[in-house]
Amino acid sequence: MKKFSLVPVVAIALLSATFSLSANADTISFQDKVEFVTDLPPNNMMQIQLPSFDTQGGTLTLNSVLVEIFHQGSVEMAADNDDPFRPAVVRGRMFRTFAATGPGVVAGGNNVTSTAFVNLSADDGDLVVFDPSGPDGVDFGTIGYGPLLAHSSNPATVLYATPGPGLVNFDVEATLMSQDLQFQGQAPDAWTLEVENPRLSVTVKVTYDYVPEPSTLSLLGLGLVGLIRRSRR
Repeated sequence: MKKFSLVPVVAIALLSATFSLSANADTISFQDKVEFVTDLPPNNMMQIQLPSFDTQGGTLTLNSVLVEIFHQGSVEMAADNDDPFRPAVVRGRMFRTFAATGPGVVAGGNNVTSTAFVNLSADDGDLVVFDPSGPDGVDFGTIGYGPLLAHSSNPATVLYATPGPGLVNFDVEATLMSQDLQFQGQAPDAWTLEVENPRLSVTVKVTYDYVPEPSTLSLLGLGLVGLIRRSRR
């Protein structure tokens, strides 16, 4: 009667699982954001620092890098018509623009958000006293947008892989943060716009796609083959 060893079967199964793992990538993501309230220097420049990809001394291989940049903005707006003779049809507008740079990345985004048009009467007697109540005033409340994807790219992996823990830096600049009133037809001779809590947020997200070091898997596979050969003696 022939005797069969289960060791080669188990080893072959392990070997198959090992090389199957080498074909299955994993991902890890990091993200952070900065928030602006003005586009005036020096407060219009900020930096985001995210972890680089730690190869752990070469035991991990970085396949690809995905950089995504998102932005969103908001503001509270109200208006008052101070012209005693001319009514107005008006809406509020918010403008947001930014630029961002990082390893292998040059990006930017912009957005214009508008309210619906509203009808305002001529000044109802409050004159230069700001009063956003009707019929000559309007409180637009908070208007906003986002988050919107402004940029997506795959920069070179060599710019993000480090043999140990490290950082990658992204410089973000708020280049335009403004609000105004847009009138249909002739604008009144006098009006007031009130702006509160302007915001622009920019988020940078980095996703690393990686697999274990192929050489490590190869050595493990050779060891398993040796185990099979020894079990057959």
